Amino acid sequence: MSKTILYSIAFLTGFAVMGYEILGTRILAPVYGSEIFVWGAIISVFLAGLCIGYAAGGRIADKRSDIHILSRIILVPSVLIVLTPYYAPWMCNIFKAMNLDTRLGALLLSIVLFLVPCIFMGAVIPIIVKAIATNIEKVGSSAGNVYSISTAGSIAGTLFTSFYLISWMGVLKGIQMIGIIVAACWFLCLYYHYRNKKRKGQP
Repeated sequence: MSKTILYSIAFLTGFAVMGYEILGTRILAPVYGSEIFVWGAIISVFLAGLCIGYAAGGRIADKRSDIHILSRIILVPSVLIVLTPYYAPWMCNIFKAMNLDTRLGALLLSIVLFLVPCIFMGAVIPIIVKAIATNIEKVGSSAGNVYSISTAGSIAGTLFTSFYLISWMGVLKGIQMIGIIVAACWFLCLYYHYRNKKRKGQP
């Protein structure tokens, strides 16, 4: 797979994770406020999702690390994030009616809303590393480059979302924009697939 496309996907998914995390705190705010435990719950859930995703993605990459499996993994969080503004308010109302302890409620609601998308976005990185690291002697530098670019994307996503996106578009439309960014990664996969078929002369 083209390294430029793979690095772009690593950057954009890193961007999306942090943008989604910041916007996630605003989703929980009407129910549980913006206290430090809300931030703690969301950060913990995002890290747990990425942790599971890294492990699962590594196992998937050992079996298969091509553009097809990458595109399928990316498609899931792109759909879930784009649809978040439609189901998140409904879930928030359910948890508000349950009248749970605020800390427990914030943690459980974060799990329901954010864990699955984070797992799939975490799984992207090991597959990219495996696809790029064609030379066994350069696995370390390949992994370092991918994680560095993904982290750079996370920095950009944090700054852009907190400085501009929320004020420009609001929370719900901002989340859909993050979903569109993840969907752009899926289109990059499709672009590579059809470009590669054209080069091989396949219909």
